[in-house]
Parts: sequence; C-alpha cells; structure tokens
Amino acid sequence: MLPSECCSDVISKLPVKLLVLAQTPPPHHGQSIMVESLVNGLSKVAPEIELHHVNLSLSRQSTDIGRWQPGKLLSAWRSTNTAIRTARSHDCDALYYVPAPGKRIALWRDLLILHRLRPVVPKLILHWHASGLGTWLQNSATPLERKLAHATLDRADLSIVLGNALHQDCQIFQPRQTTIIPNGIADPFLGRTPPVRLPRKSTDPINLLFLGSGSEAKGLFRAIDALASTPKAVTLTFAGQFASPIDAERFTATQNRWGARLSHVGFVSGSAKRNLLAKSDLLIFPTTYANEAFPLVLLEALAADLPILTTPWRAIPEMKPPGSKRWTFIADDDISLGPTILQLVAESADIGLHRQHFLDHYTLPAHLRRISQTLAGVLS
Repeated sequence: MLPSECCSDVISKLPVKLLVLAQTPPPHHGQSIMVESLVNGLSKVAPEIELHHVNLSLSRQSTDIGRWQPGKLLSAWRSTNTAIRTARSHDCDALYYVPAPGKRIALWRDLLILHRLRPVVPKLILHWHASGLGTWLQNSATPLERKLAHATLDRADLSIVLGNALHQDCQIFQPRQTTIIPNGIADPFLGRTPPVRLPRKSTDPINLLFLGSGSEAKGLFRAIDALASTPKAVTLTFAGQFASPIDAERFTATQNRWGARLSHVGFVSGSAKRNLLAKSDLLIFPTTYANEAFPLVLLEALAADLPILTTPWRAIPEMKPPGSKRWTFIADDDISLGPTILQLVAESADIGLHRQHFLDHYTLPAHLRRISQTLAGVLS
C-alpha cells in the first residue's frame, strides 16, 4: 500500500465532528424535545459522528417562548461564545442549528449568532422545526432584515424540513441540499401493552384530550367551545402549560362555566402522560398556530391509537394514515363539532390502524437513522 493510500484510509475513519447549538428542555415543546432526542440518541445509531452540544438556553418556561427579554440577548451571546470555543477546540466539521420561524425577535437572534459562527465552522445544517420564516420575510420584513437574513442563512449545506408542505418556505435561502425527514418519537408504550380501543356504546362517557401549549392559536379554546354541542357525558382534559398569563386567565374564566366537564392537569410526562393517552377517547387539536410544522402531539395520539380531530394545517395532512376513518379535519366554517366528535369516537372500523401507522413511520429509532444517513452524505 502506498503511503498516500494509507493516510487516506486513516482519514476516512476519523469521526465527523458535529456542533449542535440548540435548546433542550426545559421548557418542553416539540423543538426542544426533538433536539434532546438528537443529542441523546444520534451516537447510538451513528457512532462515527462525534456530537458536541451547546445548550442555547433562552427560554426557561413556556411563557418565555417567542418573547423579548433582555436576558435572552446575554444568554445568546454567552452560548455563542461557548459554541465558538467548542468548535475551535474540537475542530468541528459542521454546525447544526434550528432557525427562527416567522418572528422578528427570533430572526435577529439568528442573525447575531450565525454571523459569528458561520465563519468558524465549515458547514451549516439547518433543521427547520418551525415554519413561516420565508413567507414572513417576503411579506413583513424590512429590506434590511431581508438582506441580512439572506446573507446569514443562504447556501446552507443542508436544510432538513419535516414535510412536503414545509419545503417551499425555506427554499428562498437556496440551500445546497434539502431533505424531508418527518419527526419521530419514542414509543410511549414500548415494552408495555398499548391501549385496546374496543367498540363503544352510545351511553358510554367520552373523555376528550387537548395536549400541548394552551393558547387560542393552538386551538385550546375552540376545543373547549366544542363541549357546547356535545352531551353532558363528554368531558375535556387539557394537559399542558399555558402560552401566556392571558390564556391562563381566560381558561379559568371558562372553567367556571363548565365545571367538572373541563379540567387542567398541567404538564404531564412519562407514566402520567401514558395513562392519560390510554384513558382518553379522542385527541382534539384544532391548531392554526402560524409557526406550526409537524406537531408531536399527533404522533403521541397515533401511538395510543386515539381517534384524532384536527385541522388541515401545515404538514398535518401528511401525518394522517391513508384511508383512516378515525381521523377528521376541521373546516374553518365548522361551528358545531359535537356530531363529528361522537362519530369519530363511535367508529370501530379502523381500530389498530393509527398505532400501526405510527410504528411504520414515526418511531424515534427510524427518525434518527434517517437523520444519521442524511448527515453522513453531507459530512463525508
């Protein structure tokens, strides 16, 4: 073997070094959960990738998300300093970053961070966990913001989007490569008996579940309004944190009207969430959140084989199992959801289909394998 061939073989076996600058929980939301899954799980499926994580800890609780706070600027500056030191000390090959949705404050955060980091790390990987920046830049940004955004975000080596419906929004930044990789979550019933959804009697009580951030945009109050067109045996449980103090106050006022038919159990995880998914009869999630992309709560409902009532918003239609009769989309002009809810809960033709669709497409190991294969192609 020639010396040059020997050296080439050694180099090819060296680990690829990936710098991840992104927030992990708390607070718990889709983006931070998926980043945590990547940080904790990538090395198990791709040991050739040496991952170095710097936590971009800007929000401490759900009400901080997307809001300007002076301390966030200092935190972003410190995290970027740490990321620069990490990149240089480990000679990182690529930066993994989750860019802003269509929000001015978040965009300026990215401009600050990436302006300093892109010259330090050879390659840039953008994982678009939220949507709307491209459209926002075209419709709402100032000329200066558009110019700086393109200077900072254009020509990434890889853009990862979560669904076909989200692909076009990031193409204005002209990434060198774009790939679609849906989210995946750990099976909440792995190693346990999943819920058995038996045909229901018309007299059985019905437990509706709203899971996620409590706000008007996410659909919490539309879900509550649906109680008005359902029998008194129908109850709604909200599991999650409020997006703002105003949402919390509004919920309290609404709860006084509905009494025992409406409850709030706060943030749940682990066995508490598993039990809630198992005892519920339908997930209602009428989101119109502007930056929605690929909500994890729908994957959790699929894993629990729950019927689903949601909106045809962003990439959500791509998540529906083909031919499912236990998944219905809410139209904008739907005022009374009661008949639809009762029909979905009573449907028994597709029992088992939702969970099988989850197992076939949205498990965390499968998601991480797709991520590792894509990264290998870019970083090799």
